[in-house]
Amino acid sequence: MRVATLLTLPLVFLFASFAFGQPPAAEPAADAPSDVASLFQFGSTEWMITVGPAWGIGLFHSIPGHNYLLTSASWGRILTEPKGPDVMRGRFQWAFEVVPIYAQYAPDNTYGVGFTPIVWRWNLEPRGRVSSYVELAGGTLFTRDSVPRGTTSANFTAHLGYGIRYFLRARQAVVASYRFHHISNGNRLEQNPGVNAHVFQFGWTLMRPRP
Repeated sequence: MRVATLLTLPLVFLFASFAFGQPPAAEPAADAPSDVASLFQFGSTEWMITVGPAWGIGLFHSIPGHNYLLTSASWGRILTEPKGPDVMRGRFQWAFEVVPIYAQYAPDNTYGVGFTPIVWRWNLEPRGRVSSYVELAGGTLFTRDSVPRGTTSANFTAHLGYGIRYFLRARQAVVASYRFHHISNGNRLEQNPGVNAHVFQFGWTLMRPRP
């Protein structure tokens, strides 16, 4: 776990310095507005990085005890105007995500990378500086060793998640999220026990409204 953390931190800082660097001199940084709804307009884009631990559980025939560190970096675009009734009113966002480091430390040590080309994110209407979302995603994971043990090192992944952004600056926010994360071989083998895990992640996001 300590080694995985040391490997992850430089990557997070490098990505953050690229995506969330200081704005140009012509656009000085401003305090976060009291209402950030204007950031979530049709065509707005978002960079997000998150990192956090996962705890495997025994559910739907999955093998419990798989604990790992999961990092993610995503880019997305809002594709609709506000839709839906009352508390479910929001905007649809499509994104893709890369997993630069999957670092498993129980029941054995292994590592890998992943790619998630389908992230369907529903951004609920912001309230003040707070914006929440729910998402459904699917992708792939490639690891040095088989996950779970005795299966395959090339797996499919899926997750259902909920996250909250809190804007500290005009376009930048801290993020806290939960994912129910699933790993399996997609029934390509005779046995497909899979891994299910609770994932808690924290990170940073940058919104760029359409010019």
